[in-house]
Amino acid sequence: MTANDAGTTDNRLGARCAAVASIGAAVIHFAVAPMHWNDWVPSGVFFAAIGVFQLAWGFFAWSRPTRLLLAAGIAANVGLAALWVISRTAGAPFGPNAGEAESVEAAGICVLLLQCYVVMGAAWVLRGRYRAHMVSGLGRTLVLVGANTVMALAVTAGLASGLNGHQHHHGAPVDAEAGGGSAQETHAVTGHGSGPAATEQGRPVTDMKLNTGADHAPSSPDGHQHAHHG
Repeated sequence: MTANDAGTTDNRLGARCAAVASIGAAVIHFAVAPMHWNDWVPSGVFFAAIGVFQLAWGFFAWSRPTRLLLAAGIAANVGLAALWVISRTAGAPFGPNAGEAESVEAAGICVLLLQCYVVMGAAWVLRGRYRAHMVSGLGRTLVLVGANTVMALAVTAGLASGLNGHQHHHGAPVDAEAGGGSAQETHAVTGHGSGPAATEQGRPVTDMKLNTGADHAPSSPDGHQHAHHG
């Protein structure tokens, strides 16, 4: 194998690892897009557009990873990762819940992990164009199997988290008592949540917090809630 062939093989391997990670991130974004659509339509469109870009980028990176394509993948995924960190710390810069920090859920962490793999793989290819490396057939197989395994695990965990959050906020309807339906029961009947999380007004349907042990102040016989300070 010549040095040029070795460099080509090495570049193709890095690009395909990045492509696998990008396709995995796209699958998760497509899965959660409907929930974000129900929360805020522009948010759903944004997530669907991200999925389309990552899916298309993955296919092109697998077959013909040009310098422009690799650079675009790095820039886009770095930007998306930065936006995720900002939305979980300072809050989203726009939208109905702008300025409110969102919860950290498994789906988001899995996407962040896959996007980091895209950046590392694409950067490896760009750097590798100036250096040739010998990669054996067994080495290529092991790397690709490892990349696909990581992608499959991340997608499985992300989809499980997304679907679990969707079911939590869109559970079975609750029948209100005749003439005595409270605002909480009415909110549950609309299918926008159940349990403690459903009683908080303004909570986005995509909020997937796993903390279900929130304290609730008991109600007195007159129907008013009184806080107890211990």
